[in-house]
Formats: sequence, C-alpha cells, structure tokens
Amino acid sequence: MALEQTRPYELDLYVEGEPGEPDISDLVILVDYVSWDRPKRYNGALSGGGSIHTESGILTGLSSRSVTVEFDSAFSETPVGWVKVYRMTEMPDGGYREQDVLWGYATSTKVTTTGFSLTINEDESLTGVIVEYDFK
Repeated sequence: MALEQTRPYELDLYVEGEPGEPDISDLVILVDYVSWDRPKRYNGALSGGGSIHTESGILTGLSSRSVTVEFDSAFSETPVGWVKVYRMTEMPDGGYREQDVLWGYATSTKVTTTGFSLTINEDESLTGVIVEYDFK
C-alpha cells in the first residue's frame, strides 16, 4: 500500500453548512508547537471563520513629514504588524522597485492600541512617498 502525501493548499475547501459537510463542532484539527513532542488536536468550537481585528492602509500624496494614523477602532492590546515607507523608483532595465525612505517613529512607543505616528526625514522629498501599514 502506497502512502499519498498532499499539501494543505491542494485539498478541497471545507464550507460550513454545505450539504454533506459535517457540523463545525465535529471537526478535529491538528495543531503543533515547537516545544511539544507531538501535535495536539483541537476539537470544535471554532468561530466559523471568526473575525480578526485588522487595521491596514496605504497613504500617498503626503503634504507633511509628520504622519499620524488613528485606527478606526482601538485594539484590546498592542497590535502586531508593520509599517513601510518607500517610493517606487524606475530601474535601468525599465522595471520598478521599492526604494526605502528614511523615517522614524515619533515616539519610543512604536504603536499603541489606537494608532501610530511617524516622521519622514527632512532630507527626503515627499514626492512619491508611500506609507503602507498592517496591524492585527
């Protein structure tokens, strides 16, 4: 008997409530963690695709070196995520790349539950600057 190995992205999608599919509370899912000897199982009580609080955006056409982003709704704890500040520049072969723009956070607290502030260095032109962020 041969063992067939598949990758998760190759498998059919489970759609809750679809005819012939089990109830979500009957599902068993394997979870793994580096300090465990073996994977463990998680049975039921999934949120049905639950919601994850995400705050993300792309800012362009900046008119000030000081940028403050206030999240639409506050996180219950400090979120995890990233901020990128760059401009798109043309390369000699006609392609484009992200060119880093010199910037820094306005305070030693990078992000709070309600947002973040940053300052773009005075030596940088604001032309074409893009601020991109994503927090969860």
